[in-house]
Amino acid sequence: MRTRAFVVLAVAALALAGCGNHNLVAKVDVLSYLDASQRVTYVGDLPEGSLPEPVPVVSDMVINLVDGLGAVTARSVTLSLGGQVTVASGSGSSRLKLYLSDESTPPLATVPVMDVPVTFSSAGPAVISAEAACDEAVAELFTHKSLHLAVVLDDVVVASPGVTSMTVTIGKLEAIVLAGRKAIF
Repeated sequence: MRTRAFVVLAVAALALAGCGNHNLVAKVDVLSYLDASQRVTYVGDLPEGSLPEPVPVVSDMVINLVDGLGAVTARSVTLSLGGQVTVASGSGSSRLKLYLSDESTPPLATVPVMDVPVTFSSAGPAVISAEAACDEAVAELFTHKSLHLAVVLDDVVVASPGVTSMTVTIGKLEAIVLAGRKAIF
């Protein structure tokens, strides 16, 4: 599957090398780079109150992208994130934060590219569905050979008496990248 994506992107990059102001639109299924075990995170029981530290959902992981897109520059990227937070009992709120960085920067040292409020309770799963248009610096990450990704639950506040069996599931994580020819001066 990844070989086919490479061939399609390589052909598209060659097409961009021709004349005119051609654009390449690439849909990157970032979720497919996560193992099944990384898509579901069992957090467990949390006590009442505010947690002092973020809860890791996906730790700093390297995502190896398609090499050979040096002839293009990314103009924009739109990220889509979907999933859910479930608890067996209790309630509370938090923020699900997605971080992306280049090969030499830890993702948690950067500003989150997505910051989604989540309110969870035992009444049913808290559905996460968010989309964000990112700046050119984030879009440019998708033209590199690899990038780093991290997802955390931050600003977690748990109501009395606490929550049991919290689970975070990521069901969708994709990027739509708009790229074009690099300007030649």
